[in-house]
Amino acid sequence: MHLSSLTFDPLGAVAIDCTATTTLGDMRRRVNRVATLDGGAAFNDFGYSEADRTIRLRWTPKSPEHEAQIARLLRLYARLHLATSQGVWIVAPEAYIPGAQQSQLTLLSVEKLTED
Repeated sequence: MHLSSLTFDPLGAVAIDCTATTTLGDMRRRVNRVATLDGGAAFNDFGYSEADRTIRLRWTPKSPEHEAQIARLLRLYARLHLATSQGVWIVAPEAYIPGAQQSQLTLLSVEKLTED
């Protein structure tokens, strides 16, 4: 996975070797069910949106410098590019949890830039 700033920044790109526990978020429709008085149900379906995904990257830390580069992106940028094998997204970084054995970065999908 590759994470980078939207604007030019010589230090604004980092490659992350994610573990198998990384998730690119659930694919869900914006649908809900409301019980009706006749014992049935009414469904409201507002379609599918990439913006409903929560992406969780997990990796084994390589070095303090690598972790500092990821933390820097989170501190400086409200939006980032995320490139994966499944496409390229604009994401909003929500949380970075550094760890000795495993680090985690939670990203909220804003928009998917590529088609499947």
